Amino acid sequence: MKFSDRITRLQPAATRVVSERAADMRRQGRDVLSLSTGEPDFVSPPSVMRAAQDALDAGKTFYTPAAGVVELRAAIAAYYKSRFDLDYTPSEVMVGAGGKPLLYEACLALLNPGDEAILIAPAFVSYYEQVRLCDATPVVIQTDPATLDFSLDDIRAAITPRSRLIMLNAPNNPSGRIYSDDLVVGLCKLAMEHDLTIINDEIYERIVFDGRTYRNPLNLCPEAREHVLHINGASKSYAMTGWRIGFAIGPAALIKKMTMLQGHNTSGASSIAQWAALGGLENGQDEVDRMADSFQARKDLITRRLDDMPLLRYIKPEGAFYIFADARATFGKRYGEIQITDDISFCEALLEGAEVATIPGSAFLQPGFFRMSFATSEAVITEAMDRMQRFLTELE
Repeated sequence: MKFSDRITRLQPAATRVVSERAADMRRQGRDVLSLSTGEPDFVSPPSVMRAAQDALDAGKTFYTPAAGVVELRAAIAAYYKSRFDLDYTPSEVMVGAGGKPLLYEACLALLNPGDEAILIAPAFVSYYEQVRLCDATPVVIQTDPATLDFSLDDIRAAITPRSRLIMLNAPNNPSGRIYSDDLVVGLCKLAMEHDLTIINDEIYERIVFDGRTYRNPLNLCPEAREHVLHINGASKSYAMTGWRIGFAIGPAALIKKMTMLQGHNTSGASSIAQWAALGGLENGQDEVDRMADSFQARKDLITRRLDDMPLLRYIKPEGAFYIFADARATFGKRYGEIQITDDISFCEALLEGAEVATIPGSAFLQPGFFRMSFATSEAVITEAMDRMQRFLTELE
């Protein structure tokens, strides 16, 4: 069998690879603690469950419009009005089977072979591969390792006649950064100046810490409306990862093209999952806030512990549920037979030596760092930090 060039060069998502390896070790009887998966440990809220059961009882098991049921699209538009004071109609909203398919459909709708997409490191693991699947070129903008902020001058210098889009993700996965208003406004102005589209991945916008407020780019630069596509969804804030429901909100012409692609691909998201998400949007906001409060407590716990860790420096997260830590001070050290030379060997040594699973920063285009998820219980976090501290003190 001969495979296509694009599938041959595709790399598996590192987040899944590590999670599956940790699961294999558990099956072998090893007590592995996972800080690798970006998935809340909460069960979906009662409002979601009730809406799904009501939809099943009503027999709503048929195909939906490719863009999603109009009631859910209207509720998403209403949410963007109440949350960000942005006016969208259901024709400017579509629902997909998670955020990833919508990101990919946006790339397919905007990129020709040979075009360029600007990615800001550290970046979500799938951006790079999705751009390459479109036979386009990812252009990676490196950030300041001390702050993980990008430079507008670097973005400007990277723009060429082949540039078509910029990926913006805040709160950022893996760093938890929320970029300054000045940086976001500057990015919007560059998009308008060069006729680029900003794909604004704000899937973590409800999970913010320490009194911070996440602001949508169009709150800061409303004149960029025709240059911004928002990607959001139910997975993270509503603890609905397995339901696979994402939202895309943006210019009607782009939404129409993406809907056409979806019609030829998945035909649309699960009908029952869509009605479940509608229940969450309409009746689950208090539950979302309670889960966000729990993430705040977990963030406080893990950062207190990391403050006392030798050899590590971390970027304080402002949102999402990740810690992105700098492991470069461990390079050149050993744990048993494992020589630590980079972020990948560091994570391997941590997994083998302390049975704690994390993700190398290289997967996010930021070598030298590693990502820990605190979307797990405080008991797991505490035990994982105990193990990590012992591991670090035992390095030679």
